[in-house]
Amino acid sequence: MNMHVSYKWTLWILVLVALSIALVGCQSGDSEVEATTPASTATPRVTAAEETQREATSVPTTVEGDAGEPEADEASPESLVPTPAIFPFEGQGEDDALIALGDPEAPVTVVEFSDFQCPYCLIHFQQTWPTLKEQYIDAGRVYYVVKDFPLTSVHPEAPKAAEAAHCAAEQDAYWEMHDRLFEGQAEWAENPEHLALFKGYAGELGLDQAAFDQCLDGGRQTDRVQADQDEGLALGVGGTPIFFIGGYPFSGALPIDFFDQAITLAESGQLRDAIADAIARAQAEQEQQAQPQPTLAPVDVPIGDAPMKGDPDAPVTIVEYSEYQCPYCARHALETIPLLQENYIQTGKVRYFFKDFPLTSIHPQAVKAAEAARCADELGGDEAYWDMHDRLFTGQAEWSGQANNIEVFKGYAGELGLAQGDFDECLDSGRYAGAVQADLEEGIGFGVTGVPALFINGQPLVGAQPYQVFEQVIEALLAGE
Repeated sequence: MNMHVSYKWTLWILVLVALSIALVGCQSGDSEVEATTPASTATPRVTAAEETQREATSVPTTVEGDAGEPEADEASPESLVPTPAIFPFEGQGEDDALIALGDPEAPVTVVEFSDFQCPYCLIHFQQTWPTLKEQYIDAGRVYYVVKDFPLTSVHPEAPKAAEAAHCAAEQDAYWEMHDRLFEGQAEWAENPEHLALFKGYAGELGLDQAAFDQCLDGGRQTDRVQADQDEGLALGVGGTPIFFIGGYPFSGALPIDFFDQAITLAESGQLRDAIADAIARAQAEQEQQAQPQPTLAPVDVPIGDAPMKGDPDAPVTIVEYSEYQCPYCARHALETIPLLQENYIQTGKVRYFFKDFPLTSIHPQAVKAAEAARCADELGGDEAYWDMHDRLFTGQAEWSGQANNIEVFKGYAGELGLAQGDFDECLDSGRYAGAVQADLEEGIGFGVTGVPALFINGQPLVGAQPYQVFEQVIEALLAGE
């Protein structure tokens, strides 16, 4: 086995595929969970919390035959590498050629199972897809195929969105509709008028309206969408987006650097070796982690002028390093902080501070979002800061990845009743850019590499942990344990 693959890379593969830990954004259960990447990539991090352990994240099966890999010992790294899937690209539907991009003879095939209503599929479309298409598909290195996997239990409009794309494919406009559906996701998702909106998109694209409407209303593409979903289920797919690169499954809204390395390894025939290498390293790490580990010493995080919620004399202090464009930070802000607010912050038990840690390599709008919150603080104090904090997270899908993000931030200021001219001048001046950078550098000094990262009375807690984890830690601290 080739062992000349970097540790950073093999760990990345490990977390995303080999051991099925906390993968994929949109899942077919009652909640949506997110991808985990290693600290060294400086991308959003989530630990393997119990709620994210799902069978659907492991895809060790194959379709139509076996790749002929030699058998290995049951517990060996080689035996744990998934068998690469083999996809029948012909004969499934009349529009097969219309929903694939690139050269069919390209050295690497990527198959994506996706859901037009999934917010993590939207993140892939906004942040990764343009570069992937330009640098790999258009360059002849990748043949790219999209397959439908609508998660109807959480995204009831998704099946009809997929049908709309295939109805457009009947008029050679699959990819135009694909893009328009993602661009308009906020318009039609959970909207009872979604069918009318899909028909409106067809009109925007110059399609034969009557033919499109007849296709969509008649359910002509329903079986096609179901066939893709059945194929995904046979492979063990349970969430979206999931990408089969050279047949190997990788889950979640992955950054372009991931595709760069995975495609390069697939081209050179090293992808399987890298996965096996990752598993071997993980087994060694698990053995090491099974041994008693020293307790981390608390970190004395300076509060400074960081915005605060709660009683300044509360016995428990939580400091969060976070950023506004990270979907995992949004989950923490919208699901966990309200419970902390109700049970601990308002009751005088916890004081909560926020510090900026923008991951500019993958979230280029995060810095200006942080500046927008600070401008709100300048004009209205802590209350205005937290109002903008919440508005930036609730509106994340509106501005993330959008060229007009600054105008959106200014619109939020108007909604919140801030002095518009003063806010606009503050944001345009960039006078808080240095303060945002200072928070980032401070966090790096404490070992922060991904967000959200929190310190509870100085003890680090990384990732979008469920509320119950915070409850246990806070109660232990209050009890003096």
